[in-house]
Amino acid sequence: MGKQQGRVLVVDDHKPNRMKLALAVRNLGHEVETVEGGKQCLEALRRERFDIVLLDILMPEMDGFQVLGEIKADPALRDIPVIVISSLDETDDAVRAIELGADDFLTKSFNPVLLKARVGAGLERKRLRDTELEYLHQVDRLAAASGIVEGKGFDPARLGLDDIAARDDRLGNLARVFLEMAGEVYRREQNLRMQISLLKGGMLLMLLGASWGLIPSLSRIIMVDGLNPLGVAFWTLGLSATLMIGASVLTGRYPSRGAEEVKRYLILGLVGGVLPQIFLFWVAASVPAMIIAIILAAESFIVFVLAASMGLEAPSLKRFVGLSLGLGCVVLIMVPGSEVTGVDNWVWILVALAVPFCYAIEDIVIAALPERDVDILGAATGITIAAALILAPVTLATGSFISVDEALAGYGWAFLMIAGLSAFATVLLVYTIRTTGAVFASQAGYAMTAGGILWSVLLLDEQMTLWIWAALACLISGLVLVMPKQDETTEAGSQRPMPDKVAGVADGRQPTAPGA
Repeated sequence: MGKQQGRVLVVDDHKPNRMKLALAVRNLGHEVETVEGGKQCLEALRRERFDIVLLDILMPEMDGFQVLGEIKADPALRDIPVIVISSLDETDDAVRAIELGADDFLTKSFNPVLLKARVGAGLERKRLRDTELEYLHQVDRLAAASGIVEGKGFDPARLGLDDIAARDDRLGNLARVFLEMAGEVYRREQNLRMQISLLKGGMLLMLLGASWGLIPSLSRIIMVDGLNPLGVAFWTLGLSATLMIGASVLTGRYPSRGAEEVKRYLILGLVGGVLPQIFLFWVAASVPAMIIAIILAAESFIVFVLAASMGLEAPSLKRFVGLSLGLGCVVLIMVPGSEVTGVDNWVWILVALAVPFCYAIEDIVIAALPERDVDILGAATGITIAAALILAPVTLATGSFISVDEALAGYGWAFLMIAGLSAFATVLLVYTIRTTGAVFASQAGYAMTAGGILWSVLLLDEQMTLWIWAALACLISGLVLVMPKQDETTEAGSQRPMPDKVAGVADGRQPTAPGA
């Protein structure tokens, strides 16, 4: 048996005996602390770690038998070996000490060789007991980890079993096998969740595309008879605000009413609600819905140009190529003119570009705002209400108001559908962002373009020409290059990181929903 170094607590009320015993133990190579009474002994044991106690029997206040009883009754102290050392050499005292839990008994006239053997044996028992307790503790941790694995949402990296797996024994081997199996279960569970999330996210994107993509066709249907764009925008925004208020009441998520928040609602309501609505209905009378759906997806390109010019985005060759493809999309739509696209004047294409330009400005404004926790539904409701309130006096002052009878007589159903789709798409977008993430939800732009083209073919009998197919190919290719990846970082350390909203995401919007 090798020599075990340890911390020894000597307890004796008689100073010469205490010093003599401490010196003898120190000569054995152990660290020694001394106290003069039973209470001080218990306080020291509860305050510091000791490997063995040499305890006197006859002491004032608390004798050694009482101290021994307290030690063995305390779960935190009972595993500390105790050697009772007393001037008494009667057999009865030795028996009583052993019955109370003492590990050994010596008289004060001890033999140094015998003291060395008894202290060494006590320290060895303490070491073995500590090893056993640590082993049992690790077994309990391994058993607890199995319960965690049986539950949901566990992460093998957070099970905290690396120290057990590092053991070179059967328990370590069991821990390594357990971690390997837990990792396999975790990977399979994550793959299953990802597949479910992708399926769910795909369905949500299809629904978003079908909802948003219908708005250009409905706008085209309303505007072919020459209604005033301001009057139409007033009705759609007013109805959207009413529906959004209803959603806020049902969910209990209301817009903030602070002065700063109201100011932001007014700014965003103007650039993201009033102006794009007016431009949308204005061009809908002259531009096919299919072309409008494609042009609306140009928001990401415009955001990139604005952000790069403001120093918010580091220009890159990849995104420059993407921007060039986006411009090529616009050129392919403009060059054929009325022969292919049905647009009588290419200037209308430029006017149509004002819609995604307004949404891009809105994205930049949102990105410039201080980051804070904001309820998306409440903020969307506030912005929609602000847009309706801004447009109301302008509509009345310019004589552009459309009476209820006139609106309902012709296309009341279309007004209601645009308002309902805008409100529904906003709520659905919030849900999509929270369940699939903003980067995944940003792909709604592709779904909206596809939905817009499909609805224009089904409702308006518009045709996909070779030029439009080429423009669509340029658009999608450009978006792939311009849109940020989820783990994308800035290319240079001196460049500011691109906020999601500035990078064309806009809280998951890509592009912003018309009428939202």
